[in-house]
Amino acid sequence: MVDKKLDVVSSFLKDNILSTFLLIFFSILTLSCERSFQNFDQNLLEKKKELEEFNEKSNIRKEEIQKSQNEQN
Repeated sequence: MVDKKLDVVSSFLKDNILSTFLLIFFSILTLSCERSFQNFDQNLLEKKKELEEFNEKSNIRKEEIQKSQNEQN
């Protein structure tokens, strides 16, 4: 009888440890993915800003070239 109770307790503890481990593992995995997506979003916003700045500079340069060509004609 005592052996059965010990087996039940042992089984319960093993299940609890496994459940805890899985919970911790998936929590870490989820946090890692979330952080990765945040970094990706941040990088994407930075690249968008750089592209907008480049576009503005490009437009300014284009206008300067057109003015220069008009003055030569």
